[in-house]
Amino acid sequence: MNGFVIAVGGYVKPLLKQAKSTAKKLGNVSVDRGDTACKVPDALAYIEKMETGGRIGKKRKTIRC
Repeated sequence: MNGFVIAVGGYVKPLLKQAKSTAKKLGNVSVDRGDTACKVPDALAYIEKMETGGRIGKKRKTIRC
């Protein structure tokens, strides 16, 4: 769900405000990652970082799997 909120906030410009408010309601998401070094990004901070970088509404040209 965290990734979906980030994707909607970053790539669907009309839903930016709603995505930010949803990310604020979700807060910090905790995930059991085991012994890996994976991190779960904070959705609100990630969306705001995209916004300050001017990347809202821009889609990537290539897809990585």
